[in-house]
Amino acid sequence: MTHLSTELLHVRALGATLAIEVEDVRLRSLAHRAWSACLVSPADDAPVVRAPSVPAGSGEPELAAALQELTQLVTRRAITARVGELTMFHAGALCDRTSGATIALVAPGGTGKTTVVRTLGRGRGYVSDETVGVDGDLGIETYCKPLSVRRADSPDLKDEMSPADLGLHGPTVKPWLAGMVILRRDLTSGAAVVVEHVALLDALVLLAPETSALAQLDKPLHRLARLVESVGGLRRVRYHDAIDLEPVVRDVLGRRR
Repeated sequence: MTHLSTELLHVRALGATLAIEVEDVRLRSLAHRAWSACLVSPADDAPVVRAPSVPAGSGEPELAAALQELTQLVTRRAITARVGELTMFHAGALCDRTSGATIALVAPGGTGKTTVVRTLGRGRGYVSDETVGVDGDLGIETYCKPLSVRRADSPDLKDEMSPADLGLHGPTVKPWLAGMVILRRDLTSGAAVVVEHVALLDALVLLAPETSALAQLDKPLHRLARLVESVGGLRRVRYHDAIDLEPVVRDVLGRRR
């Protein structure tokens, strides 16, 4: 039988507890595995996110597409839950698992955040590959969502993979923002990484489009400016291969609060 009674998966996303409602048993087992790093105890007042329906007889590509859409729905709902509270960036993030020092790797969707996190994340804390939420004291609310991995044979389709299946593990201490870079994957293969320090006004121009609900914060540009200054400014990093970012990541994660 394809459909069973509804079951809720409770997940923690950007500090908010959400309940994922999954009716299709095939999709439910896949969702449970994909979201395993975010699962938490049930909360009676958790907002419900309903997984997309999958027609009977659908194959593996349709299930993968439904999981991809579910991730997008959960992300949007989590962002909505923290509007006006967190400064939220379109960014991947890794942390030192002992100190909690975290680097936010800011970039538009589809430009390599997940690849960088997968490549450099082993032995470090996986914080997110999509959205980084920072509070007023530079603390980070983790979002250890499934990693959205683009298929080589079907670029429009992504597999939602649990961090554990990719050898990644979440933070063991509270993450805090130690540094920010904005990524530009625009160099040719073999070219040396270029690191450019960005003036504050230019940093605001670059970062504002890569935020969610920035205007809903109190004095949003002042808050963004304080955040940038608190972590020693913004650096723009131009690169081609994710592994070449290792020195930049290592430098930031070596900082102490």
